[in-house]
Amino acid sequence: MNDKIFNKKALLRDLFLAILASVIGIIFVSLFTHNWNFVELFKAFKPTYIAIAFLLMLINWLLESYVIKIIGSVLGYNITFKGALRVFLIGGFFSRITPFGGGGGEPVQIIILSTEKKIPPGDSTAIISIKMFIGTFVRVSVFLFVPIWILIAKHTWSMSPALNVIITIGIVITLTLFIFLTVFIFKPELSESLAKNLFKTRLLKRLFKEQTRAKALLWLEKIVKDFSIARNKLFLLSGKIIYLIFLISFISWGIVLLTPVILMRGLGITSPWPEIVITAVIFYISEAYIPTPGGSGTAEISIFALFASLIPNPLIGTFVIVWRFFNHYFLLIIGGLATFFSQFKIRRSKPRE
Repeated sequence: MNDKIFNKKALLRDLFLAILASVIGIIFVSLFTHNWNFVELFKAFKPTYIAIAFLLMLINWLLESYVIKIIGSVLGYNITFKGALRVFLIGGFFSRITPFGGGGGEPVQIIILSTEKKIPPGDSTAIISIKMFIGTFVRVSVFLFVPIWILIAKHTWSMSPALNVIITIGIVITLTLFIFLTVFIFKPELSESLAKNLFKTRLLKRLFKEQTRAKALLWLEKIVKDFSIARNKLFLLSGKIIYLIFLISFISWGIVLLTPVILMRGLGITSPWPEIVITAVIFYISEAYIPTPGGSGTAEISIFALFASLIPNPLIGTFVIVWRFFNHYFLLIIGGLATFFSQFKIRRSKPRE
């Protein structure tokens, strides 16, 4: 893989910023909730529910990886399950150290497939883009439950103006990106037109030589052509495979939303599960577009604000920290290890190459 992707200094810097932002968020939540009495409050969790949440997290990782393997196999590439899992983990790590809760995950996954798995860039882009499209479609569909939340819980829980603005912006950005992603998948040639117009601007003419711009356009043209071929192969899939991919994505997203319910039950909290699930949906809407690494720091504060009416004050801090472990820190740790060993493997293999 390109060494720039695994630049050690950049990785350590971004990882440090992500951890620092998380620590600040945890400190903030701790000051207003459990007075640092971590051990006693963690003992309040029933081990069985922690084990169930951990199992759900692993199942979600396996399902996400399996989708990569399925789409790759349809295009004629033999991606092993272990290889697909590794692609998912490394992408998950980068999504947690880049701003807006995941801006760097998918591009890194594309690069891994195209360099390590020797899959052409266009096909690699198709694999990850189709997976992203299906995942976003599923999430947008689930967002339809937000009006149900308004009917169920609006009278018992009022949002602050700032939080309301964040959620509204999140919904608008999500739908906008979904529309752009849909247009890109069905009309990839529009990216060429956009690139040509951008390269005609005075700024880019000053920044890049004519030969460099020409090479970039030729490279983009090849990727668009390969992507279109790969996309057509995917669209010719039998209905069963298409339904299977969508089903897996729905199950995966359902597991993500079920986890906070399990954790609350583990604390003995009996808040209605529809409210918990819909509140989690709202959290993911707002969290995905927070401009901190992986949404760290502000994500912990958002959970505290959103779930305050559903969880007693002494327990909410513990819930915030534990849930963030399951939806953020575990993948940050395991994905970081996968990234580190990939870098180590690359360095060892260089003399033989």
